[in-house]
Amino acid sequence: MRAAMYLMYGDSSSEDEDPAWAFNKILRRIRENQLYEIRLEGTGDGDDHYINNMTDEQWEDLGLAISNNTQLEEVKLSRGALNDHKMQFFFRRLTRSSSIQQMSLFRNGLSAVGVRSMVPFLQSASDLLEINLNYNLIQSEGFNTLLRALQNSPIERLHCIGCGIGSIEIDIEHKPKHLGQIFLNDN
Repeated sequence: MRAAMYLMYGDSSSEDEDPAWAFNKILRRIRENQLYEIRLEGTGDGDDHYINNMTDEQWEDLGLAISNNTQLEEVKLSRGALNDHKMQFFFRRLTRSSSIQQMSLFRNGLSAVGVRSMVPFLQSASDLLEINLNYNLIQSEGFNTLLRALQNSPIERLHCIGCGIGSIEIDIEHKPKHLGQIFLNDN
């Protein structure tokens, strides 16, 4: 049976469920290879929501659990769940994946610093077909770093709408080989 778990602002599976308990439940299920999708959403405004206030250690633990999981196909961390600082801790331990096909990190306020944190993961994620970085401020530097990191990956679709990209500086030989669709509107 395929299972998915979500932890979003203003949303829990029961009214009295503690967000910390819900997060630990998600982490346990990731470690036990029981999930095919996780979605963690912040509030986008930095208030007291649990995801917005996770510790650096918790981001490392989540990254390690995902890295060791062999069933997880979709990871969605959006709407302020991450920032450049959290990305460094999350991707410090998430350095590989043999199952993630889609990663969505939209509306997190990420810059080129956040993209650089992802590079080891992007270079070793053997099944990653799609990345959504829409509405982050990665700009040209982050976008060019992203393309270089994805050069030998199986990536097919890249979403970078509204990312402040002014120029693309990559030579055709270093373009991701399997990239068939790239979305660059509103740049």
